[in-house]
Amino acid sequence: MGITHIRVEHRALTRWQVYGVCLVMFLEGLSSSSINVQVAAVRVDLAPGPVGLQLVASTFLVAYAALLLPAGRLADWLDRRHVFLAGLGLFALGSLAGALAPSVEALVLARLLQGAGAALTGPAALALITAPLPEGSERNAMVALYGALGAVGFSSGLVLPGFLVTQFGWRSSFAVLLPFVAVVLALTWRVPSAPAGSGRRSADRPDCWGSAALLGLIGGGTWALGAVRQLAPSTIVIVLVTLTCLGLVVAARRRRTVPDGVLVAPVGVAMAALAGAFAGVLASIYVLTLALQDWHGLDAFTVGLLILPQPACFALLSRFGSAWVSRAGPLRPLVTGMLLIAGAIGSMAHLGSGDPSLPLVLGAMAGVGAGLALTYPAASILAINSAPDQVRGTTAAVLTTAQNVGGSAGLALVTALALVPRAGPAGSLAVPMTVCALLVVAGLAVGLHVLLPRRDLRQPDRVVMRELGL
Repeated sequence: MGITHIRVEHRALTRWQVYGVCLVMFLEGLSSSSINVQVAAVRVDLAPGPVGLQLVASTFLVAYAALLLPAGRLADWLDRRHVFLAGLGLFALGSLAGALAPSVEALVLARLLQGAGAALTGPAALALITAPLPEGSERNAMVALYGALGAVGFSSGLVLPGFLVTQFGWRSSFAVLLPFVAVVLALTWRVPSAPAGSGRRSADRPDCWGSAALLGLIGGGTWALGAVRQLAPSTIVIVLVTLTCLGLVVAARRRRTVPDGVLVAPVGVAMAALAGAFAGVLASIYVLTLALQDWHGLDAFTVGLLILPQPACFALLSRFGSAWVSRAGPLRPLVTGMLLIAGAIGSMAHLGSGDPSLPLVLGAMAGVGAGLALTYPAASILAINSAPDQVRGTTAAVLTTAQNVGGSAGLALVTALALVPRAGPAGSLAVPMTVCALLVVAGLAVGLHVLLPRRDLRQPDRVVMRELGL
């Protein structure tokens, strides 16, 4: 049976080229989640301090969050194929640098390159597979494949790298990404060029200065929050002045990156909810994995299997969450999901210095996944419903940025509060897990403060659900 082609009039991609383009989402998911089973081994080998370890865990998120929106505009401004291949090259360079990193600083730089590469490939990949297709079932199938491979990659990132870390060391979990990159390159090297339209304007050009300021603001803020206990008062003042200046630059140039009509109240609610949820979830998993490995002697592969119910339940139950939003509107699913996440994280506060209750960990991870399966569709539909058609893609990117910023801020906060387990005698997770649960509740509280007065935002919208294929 020969290679089939997607039925389009211009710039058709073969089916295998589509698979290759979508495979980058598998790589991004794999790289994003694998750090959870790498950090304990990295700490033993490179001996970073708490802030250095936090940066190893969060820099990928920071780079992805800061560069995703400008990368989307870059893909619309230049040839999408060139942007895609450039991002793939950056990701490969970061993976190679991670495998060879001689110090924690080099590893942080490697994670920065991986995050920047992922930010470039993501929007370009989606544009490459959807732009030639008319609206309809075929385009929806390609988008579903694009998202599904990301979910599979995130789940695999807990198991495959965990096995490699256990058997061959943490460097192998970076090196294993390179053969996948080679497969993607082989499948996509002859992808047809997709140059920008002739009507592009200089105003559509990506804002380099604004993007650099945003990267500095998010990265610098994450570092400063995690390191605040170690900084002298004078240094804190200098950092705050610098971050304020960067914030003013970002605010002044916002319209060059985020079009009008995106940052409206419903989108703000969704951003707060996702930022709070992912702050609590990523911080709690970070704390949990270090505790299980350093305090209780579990290997990385076992820890990955214990966390696996979270992405598994999220994947299995997301459609149920979407259906509930369709019937009842976003309010009840959003509140239920975030309370479920907070409760599941809070239940792990009972993990003490004795032998860990593995059924408790499995149940908590399943609860977190089920909560995300309610929260994510509710927040996404709430935001997309409020966005004009022409900026829905940017709205989705803004939500992704918010969740990554929230995740990196959660990691920085538990570091700043000295709640990250250290190697040595086992301790209690009561305070760390309580703080992580409160981060989720805080995100919910901010969202409800805006949402409750808006009766129109609490109604079901079956039309939007049908448009999104949910």
